[in-house]
Amino acid sequence: MPPLTEEEYTSILTTELPSPSDPILQKYLSSRAALINEESKHRSDSSFRQALSPIAKKACDIVARIRHEEHQQQQQQSAITTPTPITETKSWAIIKRLPKGALLRAQCDALALSHIDHLISLALETPGICITSLDGNLATAEARGDITKSVQIRFQENDQKSEQCIWGPEYEKGTFVPLTRAADDYPEGGRPGFIKWLKARCGLITRSDATTTTTQTEKPEKLQRANGGEDSNLLRGLLYYEPIFRKFLRHLLGQFIEDGISWIELRLTFPLNYYRTGSESSDPDSDHLFGAIGQEVASYHRQATTTTTTDPGQRPPWGLRIIWSTNRSRDQRSIIEDADSCIASKLLWPDLVAGYNLAGPENLGRSLTNMLPELFWFRKQCALEEIEIPFFLGAGGGDDAVSEGNLYDALLLGTRRLENARSLYKHPRLIEAVKDKRILVENYLVPSAGGGDILWHPLPALIAQGVPCALVLGDAGEPVGEGVRLGMTHQFWQALHSWESMGLAALGSLAENSVRWAAFEDQSAESW
Repeated sequence: MPPLTEEEYTSILTTELPSPSDPILQKYLSSRAALINEESKHRSDSSFRQALSPIAKKACDIVARIRHEEHQQQQQQSAITTPTPITETKSWAIIKRLPKGALLRAQCDALALSHIDHLISLALETPGICITSLDGNLATAEARGDITKSVQIRFQENDQKSEQCIWGPEYEKGTFVPLTRAADDYPEGGRPGFIKWLKARCGLITRSDATTTTTQTEKPEKLQRANGGEDSNLLRGLLYYEPIFRKFLRHLLGQFIEDGISWIELRLTFPLNYYRTGSESSDPDSDHLFGAIGQEVASYHRQATTTTTTDPGQRPPWGLRIIWSTNRSRDQRSIIEDADSCIASKLLWPDLVAGYNLAGPENLGRSLTNMLPELFWFRKQCALEEIEIPFFLGAGGGDDAVSEGNLYDALLLGTRRLENARSLYKHPRLIEAVKDKRILVENYLVPSAGGGDILWHPLPALIAQGVPCALVLGDAGEPVGEGVRLGMTHQFWQALHSWESMGLAALGSLAENSVRWAAFEDQSAESW
C-alpha cells in the first residue's frame, strides 16, 4: 500500500482523528485515571499518602524534582567526569536529616564489621588485649594469608610476659603477644599494615588487595563469617570483651541517633563467648552481658536527656531491645540448649529480650521444617514460664527450595515479621496471608556498584501489592563508597534513587511501618 499523500493525511487529521477534547478520549482518560486510582488504593503506603498535608505534598514534589536533576547530572557526568559522591548530593543531605523510625534488624557482628576501624582502635587502646596463633608462627606472607590458621584476640592479665614476636620464626604456637606490639611489629607496613591484615582476616577486604572492599562474588563467604563462620572468633574476640563492648555499644547508639534512628532492635547470635573485665574465661551465661547492655543504654539515654541541644542527631533514643539469634546450621541439642538460655535470660531481663530469630543463610542451614521439634518445644517452654518471646523469622531469602519452603513454615509458626522474603512476590496466596496476618516484611537493599542489583529487588512490587514493608540493615558489613557505612541513610537513599515509585511519601511510609511493627513491649499474639 502506498504511503499517505499530504492531502489524505490532512483529511484524516482534520475530519477523522479524534481531538484531545473529544468525548470518547475524555471517557477513556477518565477510565484510565479511575483504574490508576483504584490500584493505588491497594498499595501499602496508600493511607500514608492520603494523610499528607499540603506542605508535605509540596516537599514530595521538591524531592522528586531533585532526584530527577541528580539522575540527569549523573548521566552527563558518567560520560565526561567522575560522578559526584552520593554524600555530596542534595538528596543525601535531605535523607540524612529525615527521621527513620525504628531499626528492626541490626546484626551485631555485621555492625562490628561496618565499624571495624573504630573497633580495632578500641582494642588497641584497651590494656591487656593480646593476640595468639594456635597453628604456629605467621612469619611468611603465605602463613599470614592462610585463613585456616586459627588466630585469636583475647584479654590476658599478664600481657607483658611474652617477649616473642608472632611474626618471627621462633614464635611458639599458642603464646599470647600484646596486640599493640604485634601491630607495631607487623612486617608489612607496621600498624597500618596490621589493621589491613585484621580486616582481611575478618573478611571485610580482599587479601590480595587490602585497600579495596570485597567483590560481589566474595560476599556470601563474608556473610557467613558475620553470622558465626570460621573467622568469627577473631571478630568476636575484638568485640565481646566487656570494656570494648561497652564503648562500642555507646558508639553504635551515637551513630544510630545521628542516622535518624530512634529505636533499635539489636540481634545477637549466641553463644558468643563474652568476657568480663579482667577475666580470661568467658561467662557461662549471658546475665552479665545483658546487664552491661541495660546499663549502657540507660547511661546513654540519661546523658542525651540532660544535654541541652537543638541538634536532632543528639536527641535521646527511645530505647533498645535484643532479638536472640541462634545459627540455623547448629544441631538439635545445641539449638535446644541455646533456646533454653534465651528463656533464662528473658526471665531475668524481661524488658531486654524482645524475640527469637534463626541466623545464617537459609540454604546453608537447616530448614524450618527440620527444626519444628525444637521450635515447638521452645514455644511450649515459653507458655509454661508464662513469657512472650515471639518469632521474628527469616524466610524466602533465596530462590532455592529450602528458602521458599521456609516461607510456609514461617507463616504457620506465627512469625510477626519476615526477614528478607525476596521470593515472596512469587506466591500470591502467601502474599494474601501476610496481609491478613499483618506481617511486616523487612527489606535490606543489597548494595552493588551502580545499584544495579537493587533494581531487581521486589520491594516496589510488595508495596504495590499491599504488603507492609520496612527497611533494615543486613548482614553485610562492608563500606559502600568512600567513607559511607551501611547505615539507614544509605538504605533510604538507595530506595529513593532506584525506583521512581519510591518517592518521599513511600520512604515516610517505610519509616512509619518500622515504628508500628517495633517490639517496644511484650504483647500476646492477640494484642499484637
